[in-house]
Amino acid sequence: MAWQLAASTLGAPYDSVDQLAGICARTHVTQLEMAVGDEMLITMRSTDRELARIRHTLEERASVSIFSLDSRVHVCDPSVPDEQLSEDLKRCFHMASVLGARYVRVFPSAPLDPCCTPDRLPGLQLPAGMNLASISRRGARVIVSILSLADQLGVQPVLETHDSHPTGERNAMIHAAIDALAPGNQVGSIWDVAHPWRVGEDPHTTFSFLKQYLIGGRGFVQIKDCAFRGDQTPVLQGTGRVPLAEICRILANGGYEGPLSLEWERRWYPQVPSLEKALVAARDALEKIDIKRDLK
Repeated sequence: MAWQLAASTLGAPYDSVDQLAGICARTHVTQLEMAVGDEMLITMRSTDRELARIRHTLEERASVSIFSLDSRVHVCDPSVPDEQLSEDLKRCFHMASVLGARYVRVFPSAPLDPCCTPDRLPGLQLPAGMNLASISRRGARVIVSILSLADQLGVQPVLETHDSHPTGERNAMIHAAIDALAPGNQVGSIWDVAHPWRVGEDPHTTFSFLKQYLIGGRGFVQIKDCAFRGDQTPVLQGTGRVPLAEICRILANGGYEGPLSLEWERRWYPQVPSLEKALVAARDALEKIDIKRDLK
């Protein structure tokens, strides 16, 4: 099976749109996740004209489409009022629509116990009277509050396995609350393959929780690699321990046909190789996976 390789601009956080187009052209990547950040190409203050220019430049110079806008909205953060989170999401959905993106990524991001370590399922440090279930319901309410706009614009929220909800099981808790509030919704998931793995959730278990929120275009998968569960520093795909071949077999058997998007986090790890080198390594790692042979 030939996987579609996509990429996040977190791998080239300060590059111009022309530089991004060049990287994509040289690595034959035709889909991008555009990250939002105050110092990046797209910010919460970007105008429609600026966004349209980015979209058209990528399309014309490298036949690249933007399939996701990676917001920094944290729907389970109790320090930010619900109304502010909803307004920030509405802004992101509008920007995604201008960019032609299908998805807007949102984070759970309930506050973590300061003693947690990367290789353990994190404990939470919540306000009095709140627990994992109630903060998950709070995140669900924020997402549900913008679903009518999302439907109107044709843009889907996707909730990542990350921070306070790094596993498929915890991610699905928020989905269960969304489903109770808005039956029939199309909110999806992003399976960032490193986060469930590093805290000890088996990939088969992760997929069993997330399958309905991934297949049929409802969500997508991010790939990355790291040397140890307790060290999140990115390493070139295929040189670390994240079980990419096993995950690809699970996805193929489970009917997933979407992209595998490389989230190369050079924004936070500037010492790692360039996005271009990371994409070359990722494509090489994917091409070495023979799904038919491995499924026998």
